Amino acid sequence: MTRRVRQVVRMLLHLAVPSVGAAAPLAVVPAVTATSGAAGWAAVAVGTSIGVAGAVVAELGWSIVGPQAVAREASATARSLIFTTVLASRLAAVTVVLPVAVVVTSLTAGEHRAAAALVTAGVVLGALSPAWWFIGRGRPGLLLCCETLPRVVALLGAALALTLGAPLGAYGIALVASAVVSFVLAPRLDPDLRLPRLHDYRRVPAALREQGVLVLGRAVTTSYKSLPAALLGAAAPGAVAVFAAVDRPARLGLQVLMSVPDRLQTWVAVPDEATSRRRTRTSFVVNGLLGLGAGAVFAVALPLVAPVLFAGAVTVPTPTVLWGAALVAVICTSRGAGLALVTARRAGHTTSAAAAAALVGVPGVILLGRVHGADGALAALVAAEAVGALVQVVVLLRGRSGRAVLPALAPPATAASGGPS
Repeated sequence: MTRRVRQVVRMLLHLAVPSVGAAAPLAVVPAVTATSGAAGWAAVAVGTSIGVAGAVVAELGWSIVGPQAVAREASATARSLIFTTVLASRLAAVTVVLPVAVVVTSLTAGEHRAAAALVTAGVVLGALSPAWWFIGRGRPGLLLCCETLPRVVALLGAALALTLGAPLGAYGIALVASAVVSFVLAPRLDPDLRLPRLHDYRRVPAALREQGVLVLGRAVTTSYKSLPAALLGAAAPGAVAVFAAVDRPARLGLQVLMSVPDRLQTWVAVPDEATSRRRTRTSFVVNGLLGLGAGAVFAVALPLVAPVLFAGAVTVPTPTVLWGAALVAVICTSRGAGLALVTARRAGHTTSAAAAAALVGVPGVILLGRVHGADGALAALVAAEAVGALVQVVVLLRGRSGRAVLPALAPPATAASGGPS
């Protein structure tokens, strides 16, 4: 097999993994809405929202810097040390975050609280995912076997169980089971991996200090990326089902599209600085164009699939769909800027972007959601993501060294001097 063919196969696998992973939750949605109605769907949305927030905090920012750290490391021993350090720190974080997230969900969800809490638990356990490792090592096939397929089997089983009369909690149980299976399978599929031993936990405090800025940024990010359904549940409970009917498919679609920046992580992480900068500019443009195309597809596709997906229990108005399409486009562009920051070894500045976005997104979701329902909440998220993307681009254009990471996007004088754009 030639090198070019191997690259094409690997790229197809990178696309297949998130595509299959996103399709499985969508297969469960009709079973949820058909058996538990809009109230059940809202409970799942709240449980997922809080669970994702907990998982984002518990994964400690390693999904941002971990893949490139592994890709750059030539020593198998050093790579293995990275993995055990990451997993030990994540296990410690999950131990703290999981019970807190479950309690918050139990207090927040309206109906089906136990089922919502199980969903939260399953999603938080996803923080232990080895996906970052397989991405950094360029092994999408192992990721497919280790994480995606067990998740698909578990969720399809949950959909069947719900259809046959099982309680809504079957969805959460499936999420928990798939996370545990992935955790156990990873070391068996890759000989470079091993579970942490007692002495590995001695490195956890240092790892937490090292990741402190990223953890803060990720924690702030969850407030406007992962918690809107829960925030809207407090401000306008009646709008949660419609909001989630747009936001959840959008996030699953973005999960698929994440395969592009994931693949680009190893592509831009090369020792030669000039090559890395050139590839970074290309990746930024690719992500921007990807966002425009994906937003257009979302605007056309969601109205066609929503009646089937939500079994007629939730109706999605056209303006709400358009706000969702705008959100997809802006997030893809922001991902391109974030990837450039990581490549430039300035990932800590993502915290500044997250803080600026949160200042717009959190009050926006609450205030606009209270007045305009789902449309207002989605508009607030679009504004928040746009602000975050703008901050990242400004940081890139005003590099510390006096050279912009993305000079092609800046006027010649600005790129040379590092002055304001």
